[in-house]
Amino acid sequence: MNESDLDIERVVLSDIEENAYIVALKNADSCVIVDPGMEPLALINRLLTKRLTPEAILVTHGHWDHIGGVNLVRKHWSDVTIYVGVNDRSKLTDPNGNLSPWLSTPHKTYDADVSVTDGDTISVANLTFKALWTPGHTSGHMVYLLETESRPIVFCGDLIFESGVGRTDIPDGNSVALYKSVTEKILTLPDQTLLYPGHGNSTTVGNERRFNPFLN
Repeated sequence: MNESDLDIERVVLSDIEENAYIVALKNADSCVIVDPGMEPLALINRLLTKRLTPEAILVTHGHWDHIGGVNLVRKHWSDVTIYVGVNDRSKLTDPNGNLSPWLSTPHKTYDADVSVTDGDTISVANLTFKALWTPGHTSGHMVYLLETESRPIVFCGDLIFESGVGRTDIPDGNSVALYKSVTEKILTLPDQTLLYPGHGNSTTVGNERRFNPFLN
């Protein structure tokens, strides 16, 4: 698969500016959603406009700003399959775990359909993702790697950002684990690897290796 075969759209949701992603092959009628966050109407409208049916929701981690739209997506497309890291699964149905009381009022979503672990392969919407366990921001944080002929693409949630890394000063955070995850799962990828983070702009492994102040 060539990178040019892909249609990846970022939809920025809520005042927290969380990045939800719509991932599909060009001219396809099905897609994958990564992290449908709070206030998801803009995401729903884009899916309807593009006439895409989501086959799966890939959750990088269980914080409310990344899962707050799960219920509305499931309301529109009842067959969508929800994937989440095994150690973060409980957060979907536990308001204290998903930190929704910090952001608004206590909320929960549907339980996940599938718990994923390190190295699992997820084949949906004619796309194949590899799930990588990257604890640190949360104990069950996952990133999802999509291989193309030109370079890998990683949907990395709140593990690493352009010139930043995920917070660890919150419940279930661990700074030692986060830096281990970045070092072993991200910085081992080729420099041209494209990173789509949970907040902010896309970047590459090479840029972060050279310029990220938290890694130097």
